[in-house]
Amino acid sequence: MSAGAKLRSSDSADIELLTAIFHNLKDDRNDNLTCGRAFMGIFGVQHVLSEVLGLPNASSPEAGGQESEVDPGSQPFQDSDSAGDDETWVEEWDPKSLYRWISDEIRGLEPGNVTDRCRDILRKLGDRLALSSDAGALPDVLNSLTAGREGEDLDTAAPCLISRLPVELLRHIFHLAHSHRSQIRLPVTLSHVSSYFHSVTLGMASLWTTIDDLLPIPIVELYISRSGEKPLQFRMCADRLAHLSPRQRNQRLDILSKESKRVQTIELYGVDSIAFSNWTELLVERDLVFSSLVKLELLLSSWDRDGTQNVNCLAWRCFPSVQDFWIQGYCCEGWERPSDPFPPSLRRLKLSRGSRIGFENLLKALQGLLNLNVLSLDTCSLDFSAIRTRNSDGIPMTCLENLEVARMTFEDILSLASHLDTPNLSSFSITYPRYADRRLARFLIPFTKAYPRLCSLVIQGCQMKSEEWSSVLGNSVHLNHLVIRASNLRDKDLHALGTATTVPGVTHLTLENELRLTTSIVEQVVRTHPHLISVILRGWDSSNVSKENVEAIARLVPQVRIEVIDKLRNGYEGDSGSEEDGWDNSYWEGSDFSDDDGWLSGDEVIRTQRVPSF
Repeated sequence: MSAGAKLRSSDSADIELLTAIFHNLKDDRNDNLTCGRAFMGIFGVQHVLSEVLGLPNASSPEAGGQESEVDPGSQPFQDSDSAGDDETWVEEWDPKSLYRWISDEIRGLEPGNVTDRCRDILRKLGDRLALSSDAGALPDVLNSLTAGREGEDLDTAAPCLISRLPVELLRHIFHLAHSHRSQIRLPVTLSHVSSYFHSVTLGMASLWTTIDDLLPIPIVELYISRSGEKPLQFRMCADRLAHLSPRQRNQRLDILSKESKRVQTIELYGVDSIAFSNWTELLVERDLVFSSLVKLELLLSSWDRDGTQNVNCLAWRCFPSVQDFWIQGYCCEGWERPSDPFPPSLRRLKLSRGSRIGFENLLKALQGLLNLNVLSLDTCSLDFSAIRTRNSDGIPMTCLENLEVARMTFEDILSLASHLDTPNLSSFSITYPRYADRRLARFLIPFTKAYPRLCSLVIQGCQMKSEEWSSVLGNSVHLNHLVIRASNLRDKDLHALGTATTVPGVTHLTLENELRLTTSIVEQVVRTHPHLISVILRGWDSSNVSKENVEAIARLVPQVRIEVIDKLRNGYEGDSGSEEDGWDNSYWEGSDFSDDDGWLSGDEVIRTQRVPSF
């Protein structure tokens, strides 16, 4: 007998069923060239089984007069090694396995290629399997051959494996995909994949809560109707609203007005400051009140370094409960007046990309925020020219616990900190833009001495001498979280941290983009700080990471994460797999080592628990 296959069945019904299936598919192939190409794998099986089934050998496809290539890998259960070694090789195929494989091939077609004949084949396969003696496997087989989910049509059935995912897992996947800001149409897309996806998305009210003005009005109404009673998030472009016709603008505002009690977050962005002012005026004209709004973001992108862009001050009666306010790229004209431009309910305030902010006006604005918990200034420049009075006493901010300053001049940082009285400050973060400017130590040393009860300290881009690092760390006796990034540290700079008396209670240590540090000093720090539960070394030179040091660290710290730089774009190359530097990829069992040729090699070592073998 020539090489091929034979059916492991003495039942003539199996042969008759397979014969009917292949004849039906052959008719579909002749009627539809695209469908015929989709069935190449099944036609390959037909060719192999031609002798068994008594069909004419289908060596020349008839679809469109074109020759059909059979993909050997698409045929089920073929032993390629045996087939190539023995010309008389014959494989026995089990009918049930063949039925399942044919069903999967049909169900994998595009919806437009699923014909009535395909549906009839699936029903026949289901009936035939129902007569099988393998009753234990019957329910799973039928589920994979038919609708996949109860009540689901065959032509809209979800793929077999996807339809078996637990609903909880699928919901989690949808949430992760929807978290990306650009996926505003994702809920609609997912709901049109299949009836199974449709039912899952309809049961996820939180998936429909982000309303973007890029969506057409009917889709916006659809989102709102499917969001149930969940809080809503509105994203709007001030420039786009300004260019809408009055009717279209009123439609948008009508929706905003109707759902004002459910709105929890508003993000307004754009490049035209006049459009921002117009938006605030529209709210006042309509007397809108967002009683449940907690978070407000006004983000103006066109930042003029030579002057401040003024925008009409918000009527805070529209936002009586706002707690989180982020204003970017401009100042409110209300800062020019004695009235307080910020509502007293604010607990978090972030100012970014503010050019020439009047320092005295800013202090007056902050004076009324008695409940402010977080203050963040990023890429802001202060204007001291209009100061008329000098107040030696700082502004009392007893509730402020977290202060963040980033990309500001030394003079601005020093002036701001010296005018704020924050007795309960527990967290401080500083990102310094001038890497070569060593003056920052003149601020950090007295600042950490004035606030010895800091629990969290983040320092980025601050180059200091070893003795200056020792003073800063020595002052921070109550630190729990210490993060240092891109500060050109050397091992001797952290020598003080290697003693038990320096920050004795630290529990989380993060050292990022420090290309000169070695794991030797980290091991020393770990050995003298028994309370450490997390160590993160990210963006390190792989040649500075020793296998022995990491083993010791992993024995002492429950959570260790190491990400090394294997190759830099400027031509520096390190051998992450060499034994000389102790970084042996084979040592990190279970770790993910990427082959991507990027700035970061992807060589990562992640430990989230103690390693028993150590």
